[in-house]
Amino acid sequence: MKNTRPKTLPMSLLVILLAFFLGASKASADSLHLAVASNFIAPIKQLAPVFEKETGHTLRLSFGSSGKFFAQIQNNAPYDIFLSADTQKPLALVSHQLALPESIAIYAKGQLALWSMTPLRAPSLQALLQDAKRIAIANPKLAPYGKAAVESMTNLSMWEQSQTKLVQGENIGQTYQFTYSQNADLGFVALSQVIAKPNLGYVRNLPSELYNEIQQAGVILSRSRNIELAQTFMAFLMRTDIQARIAQFGYATE
Repeated sequence: MKNTRPKTLPMSLLVILLAFFLGASKASADSLHLAVASNFIAPIKQLAPVFEKETGHTLRLSFGSSGKFFAQIQNNAPYDIFLSADTQKPLALVSHQLALPESIAIYAKGQLALWSMTPLRAPSLQALLQDAKRIAIANPKLAPYGKAAVESMTNLSMWEQSQTKLVQGENIGQTYQFTYSQNADLGFVALSQVIAKPNLGYVRNLPSELYNEIQQAGVILSRSRNIELAQTFMAFLMRTDIQARIAQFGYATE
């Protein structure tokens, strides 16, 4: 009678298959998906390869407005870490048990600047705003830098007369693009964005007393499947040498 029992796989093939599946599982487990506020694009693009080289793990980076990421995370977006441009959104995620309270860290303090592709010849900030036909800001409801722009114009007594000139971007990255393409004469951007390309355009720093301090907080999300690696990244981000590198991009650090 013919033997119909299934044939067993050779031991060598079993070992190869087991190594393949374990390797695939490890590759998946040893990566992190970061939701990164648009103002922090330049620093994180330089820091990510350093972390990957040191640890052997990989980082997947997504960029956008803090408000947009906040909404996505509330709808179960599969991020491991949220690097926000403020503290309010990470704290709100903690209050809704969507982020780990012990993981919150202020990784940078943002600074605001006025930037243009044409020379800034007016002697004062008020005169610059007065002369501009179009002024780019990030959406103040979504982006902390947009909120800081509104605060700055208000404290300069220029908010009311500037509203009809506003060109609003979803995030600070889009605001930079509006100004770069000269769809706006003047843009309220992150100082880090113009420091990243020092020979492009003209910049006027804004006194920090014109707007509330832009504290940028990072937090580990509760849905992360790799909490331990996320903790390793947050510790890396707060390391003294890494904080010094962040400061070179136009941020104040702790």
